[in-house]
Amino acid sequence: MFDGFIRDKAHWTPRAPAVVLPSGPISYARFDADINRLGGRLADLGIGPATGVVAIALESPYLRLAALCALARLGVASATAADPGADLRLTDRVIGPSVLAAPPRPLPALELEPDAIGRVMLSSGTTAVPKRVGMSWRRIEIGNFATLRTYGAGRTGTYIPITGVDTLLGFGQAVCAWSSGGAVAAGFTLSDLPAGLETLPPGVVGLTPRQLRALIDILPAGFRAQPQWRLCVAGALLPLPLAREAMARLTPDVRIIYGSTECSLIAVGHAMGLEDHPGQVGITPAGARVELVDDHGRTVPEGETGEIRIASERMTLGYLGDPAATAERFRDGWFHTRDLGRRLPDGRLVLEGRADDRLNLIGGAKVMPQQVEAAAFACEGVLDCAAFAVPDAADGFDRCWLAVVAAPGFDRDGLAAHLARRPDLPAPGLAWIDEIPRNAMGKVERSKLRDLLLAALQT
Repeated sequence: MFDGFIRDKAHWTPRAPAVVLPSGPISYARFDADINRLGGRLADLGIGPATGVVAIALESPYLRLAALCALARLGVASATAADPGADLRLTDRVIGPSVLAAPPRPLPALELEPDAIGRVMLSSGTTAVPKRVGMSWRRIEIGNFATLRTYGAGRTGTYIPITGVDTLLGFGQAVCAWSSGGAVAAGFTLSDLPAGLETLPPGVVGLTPRQLRALIDILPAGFRAQPQWRLCVAGALLPLPLAREAMARLTPDVRIIYGSTECSLIAVGHAMGLEDHPGQVGITPAGARVELVDDHGRTVPEGETGEIRIASERMTLGYLGDPAATAERFRDGWFHTRDLGRRLPDGRLVLEGRADDRLNLIGGAKVMPQQVEAAAFACEGVLDCAAFAVPDAADGFDRCWLAVVAAPGFDRDGLAAHLARRPDLPAPGLAWIDEIPRNAMGKVERSKLRDLLLAALQT
């Protein structure tokens, strides 16, 4: 499917860059030939649609992209390297060291079954074991159309998926880039990014808030990004102070992407909207319906908090091999995200956190950790933070704690005084930490924080 975009561009714009490596660009003509080389090798190994799902676990970032497209060209479903249910793992030992030295063998264009699985992704797994999500060729195409008219609109330069193509954001960026004639950056680390932003044709950078923070921290003196770059931030809520820094030092075009592996885009918004409503993630693109419901599945009045559920042409219909989890989260045509939010009068969604993360504290108080975190981020010098609950050793009731990553010389007493001026929030215990544990998409792993604190309190 998406390999066809590359085949077309190899005829129309053969010398245009399809992939950009730190060492230089790879043209569409060469990339298409390498896809055929790799596809021919895979076919010789007997890999085809009957093989099942093939996890790509190659060392070279360039080969990983070529394999992604070669498998699609053969009509084979690909999967992320960590997929535990894949039928085959594609490694460097399997394909051999000289695969790109062979002459290219043009492969026939296949007529793919639209509802057959073309890609398997893993859910974020912040509260449980990651689940396998099968994306049909049809869903990949529909999802790409949504990307092209939202955060990819008007950008045909370089797409830099810092999150990697094993995430939905990174995979979507790659498909969008090739469908619009752009190039995908492969092998770029955060340390490579400042130079890339100064020299590469401007396009779209996809990253998490944590990665954005790290990028800003390493910008060299005299850094000047080329105009027209667009940053797309996903995976966790974007703090307002970080958004301000990004818009001032990188580009004013910073977008918030709210979605899930199960249903792709749920909302897209401008980071500047955080100025009037912290936590806002924009509006839901056409092709999906979002409702906010209470614990009994009844829609809540506009402006009130409820669980976000979505019905969308971009969503999958369940988890592969997990009927119990499917029945829990996919009900009556809706996917229940377990995220809590509310809708503003102008249609924007405001995220308030995950229902699973809600802190049930002593005295019956129910607090979303993002409320505590937003208050802490308003204190200058807080670089990162995460609220979580820990049972008190004396009475066993949960109490609120806040793990904080602070700048050198930070006034710790000042933060405590700052939070004490918020009577609507619990007074958290403060735990100072070098780094907040997060998963690949930047979501806080609160259970790890709880375990770390309990271990520290016992010593």
